[in-house]
Amino acid sequence: MHALLTILFILLTTVAVADSAGCPKYDRKSYQHWIDEDMDCQNARHEVLIEESLSKVRFKSSKGCRVVSGSWNDPYSGRTIIDATKLDIDHMVPLKEAHQSGAANWSRERKRAYANDLDDPDTLIAVDRRLNRQKGAKDPAEWLPPNPAYQTEYAKAWVAVKLKWGLTADRQELAALRKLLGDQVELPRETPEMNCTNTMRVHQPALPSVSLKVVCGSKRYCRQMDSCKEARAFLSQCGISRLDGDKDGVPCEVLCNYCTTIKLALGVVHLIG
Repeated sequence: MHALLTILFILLTTVAVADSAGCPKYDRKSYQHWIDEDMDCQNARHEVLIEESLSKVRFKSSKGCRVVSGSWNDPYSGRTIIDATKLDIDHMVPLKEAHQSGAANWSRERKRAYANDLDDPDTLIAVDRRLNRQKGAKDPAEWLPPNPAYQTEYAKAWVAVKLKWGLTADRQELAALRKLLGDQVELPRETPEMNCTNTMRVHQPALPSVSLKVVCGSKRYCRQMDSCKEARAFLSQCGISRLDGDKDGVPCEVLCNYCTTIKLALGVVHLIG
């Protein structure tokens, strides 16, 4: 029984260990943005500009796609900005910081969802372009907004984003957050920052063929799939390449990596039993 439990443990942790050992080097392009998810011609950048403007925005053309002016209260500086070109849309937790805090092992779909998250006002904010570039990929131990009135709110938003997305924090980062927020708040789990310099890919085993028949055109995205089996059917029968963005033969990794590992474990139980 002890040997069986050991084998099961190894199988169920293989994906996690392999991902850690093969932490891919950060590539901003792997966090695709800005996208127009609702196909209304306004990508995520312009959606944020419209949402956060304190006045009616003005568009570049009558199509209403690209925002050129409005009135934004930049929390980093405390100033009001009216020219949209002077603004960046900041990822509260920068993409590179997220990558080194656990996002390196996410699927392409989850990375894109994070990079364009419009559901949470803390994730993407319109800020002074100069200060955003000064911030870069720094965490709160390395950089805080120069506007002291916003620093506590900044720390709260940082924590909220990391908790929502299951990202970790290193020791220095947590110390800076506790200094701003106290010891009674929930903070991200502490782990050393990942050293993502590996350019090697982790091998994914080929998935078996599937007999499920699907109606091409009825579903197009991983978020619409009910199971790994269904995702594989749409990929093989309909050729929807977006389901397998990294071209490794495994569609919708969030669904299929987990299912494949569990099935391997159950197979071992059957053979030993």
